[in-house]
Amino acid sequence: MSWLRYLLVFCCSLLPALAPAQDKSAMRPLSIGLMPYLSTRTLLASYQPIARALEHELKQPVHLNTAPDFDTFVKRVIDGEYDVALLAPHYARLVTRDYGFTPLLLHKAPIRGVLVTSRNKPLYSTEELRGQTIAVAERSALLVIVGALTLSNEGIKEGSDYQFVENISHSSALHSAISGKSRAALISYSTLTLAAPELQKDAVIWRELNRIPGQFYIAHNRLPVERQKAIKAALLSFEKTPEGQHFFDKTKHGGFRDPNREDFEFLDRLQPETRRQLGPLLH
Repeated sequence: MSWLRYLLVFCCSLLPALAPAQDKSAMRPLSIGLMPYLSTRTLLASYQPIARALEHELKQPVHLNTAPDFDTFVKRVIDGEYDVALLAPHYARLVTRDYGFTPLLLHKAPIRGVLVTSRNKPLYSTEELRGQTIAVAERSALLVIVGALTLSNEGIKEGSDYQFVENISHSSALHSAISGKSRAALISYSTLTLAAPELQKDAVIWRELNRIPGQFYIAHNRLPVERQKAIKAALLSFEKTPEGQHFFDKTKHGGFRDPNREDFEFLDRLQPETRRQLGPLLH
């Protein structure tokens, strides 16, 4: 009996040592990747309210992450570096089909692709883009893919009539157009609303080229289904709070909604071009 008692005491003595390790594992930070469509500083500051809300609801630390450029970010998503990612809709459709992610929600407001110029040198016709450059953040961005199709339908073609010039972010593309380095910039409308006041003051929207589904929130399938549901519920709860309302007023993202069949059908039609543009990033 004394031997059994000794063994019981020994096993019980191990429990306090094991508990911290188990707690630490359960409290592993949730990694959220943010597509770098804004400068890193602006992007992380803009999405801090969502991080705080998720930490409160999930009782788990949340780390916001991004990347120096679109290609690096998409590669990190494909490699599974993020638990949750905020991603352009055509990229999101690709990785949910082929790389082990599940769509959770998307922004209710569509992404509006707008052509912006310097207020000192506005555009008056599509013909003025001949022989010119248009600044973009990323050639494989959906608003650029659809924008090129729109301009082609109006008689000017990429390569022969104008060139897209890639920049680090939408913000830098906007600066390129305002400074006169490029004739115009094709950016999202929400980028313009979040830009520095001096950039907004010197910019003018010539026209809207297209509207496409909003950015997607996707979760890696290594997260249990119940955890994915909890993250989705936390995001929807955030939308109803004063902080959430302020976030959506500021970003013009309009709230959350579920993806639907029409979204997927539209994005599926653009998958061949998406894959062509991403090229060697895919594996």
